[in-house]
Amino acid sequence: MSIKRLFASAAFAACALLATLAAPSIASAATSHASTSAFPLPAAAGQGASWLAGQLNSSGYVPSTTTPGTADLSATANTVLALASANADPAGTSAAISYLEAHVNAYVVQSDNEDGPGQLALLILDAHALGVNPRSFGGTDLVARLLATEQTSAPNVGLFGAQDQAYDGAFRQGLALAALAAVNVTPASAEISWLTSQQCPDGGWTSYVTSANPCSGDPAAFVGPDTNSTALAIQGLEAVNGLDAAHAASALSFLISGQDADGGWSSFPNTVSAPGVSDPNSTAVVIQSLISLGLSPVASQFQKGSGNPATSLASFQLASGPDRGAFAFPGISGPDLLATYQAVPAVAGVEFPFVANFGSTGYWLTASDGGIFSFGNATFQGSHGGSPLNKPIVGIASTPDAGGYWLVASDGGVFSYGDATFHGSAGALTLNKPIVGIASTLDGGGYWLVASDGGIFSYGDATFHGSAGALKLNKPIVGIASTPDGGGYWLVASDGGIFSYGDATFHGSAGALTLNKPIVGIASTPDGGGYWLVASDGGIFSYGDGTFHGSAGALKLNKPIVGIAPTLDGNGYWLVATDGGIFSYGNATFAGSEGGSPLNAPIVGMAAAGIQGSA
Repeated sequence: MSIKRLFASAAFAACALLATLAAPSIASAATSHASTSAFPLPAAAGQGASWLAGQLNSSGYVPSTTTPGTADLSATANTVLALASANADPAGTSAAISYLEAHVNAYVVQSDNEDGPGQLALLILDAHALGVNPRSFGGTDLVARLLATEQTSAPNVGLFGAQDQAYDGAFRQGLALAALAAVNVTPASAEISWLTSQQCPDGGWTSYVTSANPCSGDPAAFVGPDTNSTALAIQGLEAVNGLDAAHAASALSFLISGQDADGGWSSFPNTVSAPGVSDPNSTAVVIQSLISLGLSPVASQFQKGSGNPATSLASFQLASGPDRGAFAFPGISGPDLLATYQAVPAVAGVEFPFVANFGSTGYWLTASDGGIFSFGNATFQGSHGGSPLNKPIVGIASTPDAGGYWLVASDGGVFSYGDATFHGSAGALTLNKPIVGIASTLDGGGYWLVASDGGIFSYGDATFHGSAGALKLNKPIVGIASTPDGGGYWLVASDGGIFSYGDATFHGSAGALTLNKPIVGIASTPDGGGYWLVASDGGIFSYGDGTFHGSAGALKLNKPIVGIAPTLDGNGYWLVATDGGIFSYGNATFAGSEGGSPLNAPIVGMAAAGIQGSA
């Protein structure tokens, strides 16, 4: 048979977080799975989010592939939720949610002029995740409109959606209940009982129990209980505390018995007569349902040989090439948008509803001896303090999920901690000039080192875009900052001169200014539209869309400033001095400092939790 996705109807394709109904007989390429006890998978989430961020255009929407020049509003709404789950691209998600606010009716109102409950629920979850009021979303009350869709007459009292939409009743009901949980609305008993009454004797849910799609339906004919409807029913009921122990145990039994040989799931349960071939969409929504049940997808009960749900889902992610990070659908070459925006929340380990954490409240400081000092939500992952170094540490960069960090020494040696993967170092090279800084890629899959002569050393997925190594510099380079997509970087010299490479746009420099003190660091804004420079006296110089939030330039400092780190949304920054003193501006929350404490070695840099950047 031809390789296709099978949707029950065209309208289903517009529903939020669509379940992809793929024929169990689809053949996929053989994939090797490595067993893992790790979950969530923040690196996979960051890589997928990085690819998704690139699908949003400057207007804030994902362009339609069928109608050029128009927005794919369903893909945009789902992409917002996926990016929020990975705490990624705050500037892009902000632009996208604004676009959705301006086009609510175009997305929500269906061909029959009725509001779609799935669309309303997804927008509520988007708004909740980003801290936007869903009761005043683009001038409309999404919550009131969702509640108004509830049916009040037999046979479907409590079902959200004025039309029967028989193909996705359980799916949209689960999504709607999760949305109500997000806004602290207690659902009516009929809204819960409609969904629980749809559960089949084997524990699963059909898209909608009818004579055409009975609980006894044959999976080979794409009828009967399916994994996607079951997963959303579980998640919605759990969100509103509407799933009792008996229903939960029965649902879990259905999922376990229908698991594929590689540890994942296809749209319909794996059976002898209809053996399943896992797909990322189904595996992702089932993983989220397991999380909502308080279970880990890497627990032994879900292990299948060397595979489990997490390794199965991860196996669909593209590991190289221009679409690195995207998820592919079996039998279809290249990246798949729908698979990616459904997979990212699952590998990020979230259940609906959730709130994005764009505002970082923690940071690490590093000393020249490799000592690490952790504050706020920045977790200590290890240090080199007390161990011998060939050369002193000069910089630090964090992983995107704040689960680790890299330290770099002036000889180019790199030291990795937590989930920061070692991708190589310049420690064995003969350098013309010492290394002065490090910047990581958005997905944490690589990093750049920069030397004081402007030489660049690239490792992992950090692409070399050029260097100032062959230039005659007026002053030495002191820092590096990368663009959000990893397509470029800026170097800054101690006189404030800026050198731009790749897609890093020049927004101005302090090179022609008379400075009171030399520049010591640079940090870029979340969208790459600007940057801040900091001088050793705490003076701040803002360029592009880098907003000035204040400086220490007029203060009498005990010790000079040596680094800057921005908050994830770019609405603030921290400065750090060599004595570990911290200066907070904008929405950067003061979480503690080493100022006044005896240090074995001076502080040389800082990184904020979840922020890529320079020392």
